[in-house]
Amino acid sequence: MKTLLKTQLLPGLSIYVLLFFTGCTKSAISPAGSAYGKSSDQLLAVSAAGENAAPSQHLYFSFPSDAILKMQKIKITKTADKEYFSVNNFSGGYNGLQQTPDKSFGTPNILIASLWDPNTAGKIYSRVAYTGSGTVSSRFGGEGDGYKTINPYKWVKDTWYNIAIRAWKLNGELFIGTFIQNLSTGNWFHTSTLAIPERTTFLGSGNDAFLENWDGTNAADDGRFERKAFFKDCWNLNTSNQWQKHSSRSFSANANDAGRNGIYDRSFNAGYDATEDAYFMEHGGNVKPAAAFGTGRTLTLPIQTNQGDAPVLTVGAAYGVTAKLSGGKVTVEWKVTANLSPQFSSKVEILNASGAVVQTVNELLPEKRKAIISVASGETLRARVTITDIFNGVSAPVTVNIL
Repeated sequence: MKTLLKTQLLPGLSIYVLLFFTGCTKSAISPAGSAYGKSSDQLLAVSAAGENAAPSQHLYFSFPSDAILKMQKIKITKTADKEYFSVNNFSGGYNGLQQTPDKSFGTPNILIASLWDPNTAGKIYSRVAYTGSGTVSSRFGGEGDGYKTINPYKWVKDTWYNIAIRAWKLNGELFIGTFIQNLSTGNWFHTSTLAIPERTTFLGSGNDAFLENWDGTNAADDGRFERKAFFKDCWNLNTSNQWQKHSSRSFSANANDAGRNGIYDRSFNAGYDATEDAYFMEHGGNVKPAAAFGTGRTLTLPIQTNQGDAPVLTVGAAYGVTAKLSGGKVTVEWKVTANLSPQFSSKVEILNASGAVVQTVNELLPEKRKAIISVASGETLRARVTITDIFNGVSAPVTVNIL
């Protein structure tokens, strides 16, 4: 089962995800709310027999080839404790938004990124290469082992978010950075970068968004609360730097394995909403499958009407550049504009009096905002900073005098 988690996207995946998230976020704290029409006798009977959780469900996207970047938008309209809204589930890991009863994060609405070990038994592990402001990291175990990062992001309902993952290979490792954009402000945040030893592929060709009510064992934590989210603009950026739309998409709801779903086994639904120009998934409470499901649990979904041939993107920009000379070294620092595409790599050049480049430092490091460059006495005059963003857009260079 661990191998399947790392290499494939299967309808049974959410069962494994359940075990992982039960281990890292489970809490005895219960959400408040009504029983959505279920009697106390029904709830007690199901709790005694099974978990009584909203059915796990998946929205699968297929693409023509491997990707160096995957991206998808999400808007959550209904939620409850112990719910995970996974947005980008790629080969070896996933990321998304979660509502947790765990109070240690200071907010129930958190941002998660996870990456499995390639081979835990063989001591080939994932690792954390970077954590953004407020992000914490730790290993997880259970059905699969690896590293996870959690940020107290404080996402809100009825707001669109864009989550992108960018992969690159460097010095024998595959790095995977997670970036989120609040589309109401335009601001991006780089929550973390995880890494594993380099492999043949980057992120793989598939993507799986899923909804998971990861713990339904208590009467107050069961599937009686409705959850719903919209998903749209799911993209692949392939290894040739070409944007790809999904060639097919489908929905699947997990069956009532071992009585886990209880009386909520048919409390699932999905489809395409033309008003939102988005796909939706919902489960729990009084949710019922649309007529198109018949007695089944799967659905083929239509193409998104207004996705276009490529995403509409900004180009990243550096600002606030400073350059200071001291002791034969130039220290160059810069900032990046928060509501433009986030930095992926940087190029810092030192120019002499004639404008010729005498030193260049290139770094593939999204979080880098500073370079220290040794220079010969009297040869320096100006410094120039250029960044490339995660979508491979190149900024206008910024040149400043060296003080």
